[in-house]
Amino acid sequence: MNRILLLGISLAGMIAGPQAVADPIHAIAGGAYWHHDSGWQFPEKCGEFARVGIPQDVAGSRDAVAYYAHVVDGFRIVASVDVYPVDSAAAQAMMADDANKLSSEGPFLVGTARKLSGTRRAFAVGAKTGLTMVYFFAAGDWKVRIRIVDANAELAPLLDAFVLDQRWEALSSDSSMVSSTS
Repeated sequence: MNRILLLGISLAGMIAGPQAVADPIHAIAGGAYWHHDSGWQFPEKCGEFARVGIPQDVAGSRDAVAYYAHVVDGFRIVASVDVYPVDSAAAQAMMADDANKLSSEGPFLVGTARKLSGTRRAFAVGAKTGLTMVYFFAAGDWKVRIRIVDANAELAPLLDAFVLDQRWEALSSDSSMVSSTS
């Protein structure tokens, strides 16, 4: 009797197991990772920034995040790239204003084959020259937030280059391409 029960439990785990632990992020050529729900690609390097670690899904949701870093004059600048569906539980928090003072806000255009217009916000941080940059973009059912913290204001062109160098054409704007299995 115990053998039959164990066999049943094993079979149930094999049937449900792959769907329950499906990994939405996969390694692809060139050291990049692909988020299959959104089509987004997290390259190994973007502009002067290098990816730190492997991109992750967020708490088993359809959201994904990767971190990048770049060292300038001995100071490490860290950027996060968050990709999430418009119906994400974290969507409202992603759009929340930074605790620092907003110093500028304006449109920011990315992409080559398909232009995406987003918003770039700069927040003053402590010293006069410090800032946090936050970029927001939407393509159909997906949003991207890129946040770069505590950078020197003189590095704004470097930060913009990081954002421009992302693989924007990979982001799905067609909700029919979005997988509902993860």
